[in-house]
Amino acid sequence: MSAGDETLQPSSDSFWDIDCYKTTVKRTEDGLHMCSELMKLITERSEIEMKYANKLKMWCKKWSDIIDKGPEYGTNKDVLVGSLHEADAMGDVHNGIKDRLMEVHAELKKWKNENFKKAMVGGCKEAKQFEDDFKKAQKPWAKKLAKVQKCKKDYFTACKQEVAAQQALSQTGTGAVTEEQVKKLQEKVEKCQRDVSQTRDKYEETLKELNSYKSIYIIDMKEVFDNTQKFEEKRLEYFKDILIGIHHALDLTQINEISTIYELLKQKIGLSDASKDLIWWSQNRGADMPMNWPEFEEFSLEQSLSTRKEKSRPGVPISSNNDTIRSSKSSLHNLAGKEPVQEGKAVTAGVVASQIPSKANAVQSSNPFDEDDDEEEEDFSNQVGVLVQALFDYVGHEKDELSFKSGDKFEKLKDRDDQGWCTGRRDGQIGLFPDNYVKVVDQ
Repeated sequence: MSAGDETLQPSSDSFWDIDCYKTTVKRTEDGLHMCSELMKLITERSEIEMKYANKLKMWCKKWSDIIDKGPEYGTNKDVLVGSLHEADAMGDVHNGIKDRLMEVHAELKKWKNENFKKAMVGGCKEAKQFEDDFKKAQKPWAKKLAKVQKCKKDYFTACKQEVAAQQALSQTGTGAVTEEQVKKLQEKVEKCQRDVSQTRDKYEETLKELNSYKSIYIIDMKEVFDNTQKFEEKRLEYFKDILIGIHHALDLTQINEISTIYELLKQKIGLSDASKDLIWWSQNRGADMPMNWPEFEEFSLEQSLSTRKEKSRPGVPISSNNDTIRSSKSSLHNLAGKEPVQEGKAVTAGVVASQIPSKANAVQSSNPFDEDDDEEEEDFSNQVGVLVQALFDYVGHEKDELSFKSGDKFEKLKDRDDQGWCTGRRDGQIGLFPDNYVKVVDQ
């Protein structure tokens, strides 16, 4: 027999059997459950998209900071930083996917609430209504079927009794049985035969009645079943629409921004120029940098025999071109390749250039005669000074200078000289400090 010739055979759990409609009713309850499961599915995927977007953005920020503070330079540095913008832009794309998925989620939730009404005892009202309709359609059939089954049982019982009576009567010829006993057995056989005839007629009558009602039963049950089919069809069709919505939300090929993002990335990479970067390095860090080469300088006795070691007061920290100009002491440290007195404070090229002393001055500042000709140091050990408070941080560059932080308090032992330097004592150490870095504390 071919597959096309096969026909459905009745089974013990056929839809038409009593209470077997419950599987169809459960399908409606399962539809409600599947709505909830599909909502969870969409939520979890949207969370994945959001987490991925956040990781892309965190990765972009992390490596932007690393590259910005790292040794890379020139156009290659710009390209590296620019290429990280792809991750930031793709993070926005995946956040958009998450938003579109949640829109689909909202639509599904609304449809679920409109089509599945919660019942008081769990499940949904639609499934409860289908169950009630099936019960109503099957109730008359169930009564008639129960009657048929009872008549069938009675008929079978009568048949068994007739067979037993016949067997008993047939055995009378083999033993010593009286005529009276034989007569009783014959009467019993006749009675059983009448019972068989009566129960058979009753069985056939109830079965005929059941079969006459079968068409009504089929119509009523099929009407309810068709209603469940229509309800399930609506769910299946809507689920298909939801899956199409999920596809549209996830389909990267339909997002125009992506092609733009990678086109810009390609253009950015194309800006990398090795020759330009090498020229920049040579001019700023290499062989093409300017240099003050050593030259012969005439000795000046007047400057070398200076009566005291001159110090120039450093300027206060500045943030614009109009602020106080750094001292010649700071410029001297710059010329020697050291950091400025106040680290991290920018000055214009013009300001720095105006404060760099001549080569002669730079040589004279390290003249060995200076140490012999300095004035005799004063004794401040027993002197009580004036309490002052630091306005700015200051790091001493010589052994005879004090270092302090903004807000520190210490003593001023001697007022400023004509170069702007004061003598003070901090934590037991006596040394020089610029007067414009402190203020007198009112006592």
